[in-house]
Amino acid sequence: MSFLQIVLLVLAVLLFLRAFNLIAGLRWYNIPPLPGSTILVDGRRFYYTLKGSGTPTVVIEAGLGSVSPEWWKIQDSLSSITQVLTYDRAGYGWSEYNPNARTSNAIAGELDALLTMLGIDGPLILVGHSQGGLYVNHFARLHAERVAGVVFVDPLSPDDDRLRVELPPHIYKASVADKTGRIRALSRLCAFGLLRVLKPLVKRAAAFSHHKDLPAETAKTLWRHLLLPKTHKTMLGEYREAHKAVNSEILKRSGAFPRVPVKVLYHSPEKMIDEIVRRSSLGREDAERVEKIWQELVREYLSLSSESEWILAGSSSHFIHLDAPGVVLEAVEKLLDRAGKEKQG
Repeated sequence: MSFLQIVLLVLAVLLFLRAFNLIAGLRWYNIPPLPGSTILVDGRRFYYTLKGSGTPTVVIEAGLGSVSPEWWKIQDSLSSITQVLTYDRAGYGWSEYNPNARTSNAIAGELDALLTMLGIDGPLILVGHSQGGLYVNHFARLHAERVAGVVFVDPLSPDDDRLRVELPPHIYKASVADKTGRIRALSRLCAFGLLRVLKPLVKRAAAFSHHKDLPAETAKTLWRHLLLPKTHKTMLGEYREAHKAVNSEILKRSGAFPRVPVKVLYHSPEKMIDEIVRRSSLGREDAERVEKIWQELVREYLSLSSESEWILAGSSSHFIHLDAPGVVLEAVEKLLDRAGKEKQG
């Protein structure tokens, strides 16, 4: 074969893989599974799962690039004592893509609109993991009167850019604290259908190790979600907006944080340092430097409330809800118990 023929063959294969991925993705997207439902919010489809009964309603906000099935085991446990809502943010899972700026203010507004459509007013206990912590922080400020408590699960700080500013450039780059490159790489692989082909290799990544205890169908769902081009567009849009100084400024000007109890769940520093060393070219001393700033940033969440509690999640990684779900359940149940006693009083 000539060089030109080889090039044409490669292009034909890539076009076939791209088309196959798009068709398979659309077929999956167009058939949202039970137990969830879909609803139009401001003209866009949102996928949600509402279980249980009673108040306060627990509202769970997932992390960057994550979908609601990742939280279904925790939702099932909590739904035996109160009403619990999980949902896919716009652009994730079975929720429609939104091309507008994915600021924390916009996402808080979409959550408010979803709650309104579902007839859920308050009181609310908000649970936010990672970047979802930033979003419930913003929502709580905008709707303080409806919030009864907040659980921050290894939350992203509004000032996360301190890592870039305070770390030497070579440490910051090697620490993979900046997720932009990885999201772009996944986006390119997904665009040409190569992510599907490279599944055995991609699933060896550290992030997938936390899915080992999930039901097989849930793990499959999380993988299928990553094969949708809109997932990576949304991830990049959310990540960029969260790291703009203006987003932090708008959040802090949006209102005072409510005077409610706050639980701040944090990963194991030792486990995180080990992970940084294993996944990067950094030595232990530099990894400890990264972890130190990260912990300082998350500890700032304690200042949001005079009734805040710092909870170290044992030997958990960043994915506390998967590694140590009991820690999350206990924190939420304490807030539910507190809210119940206040109602009786």
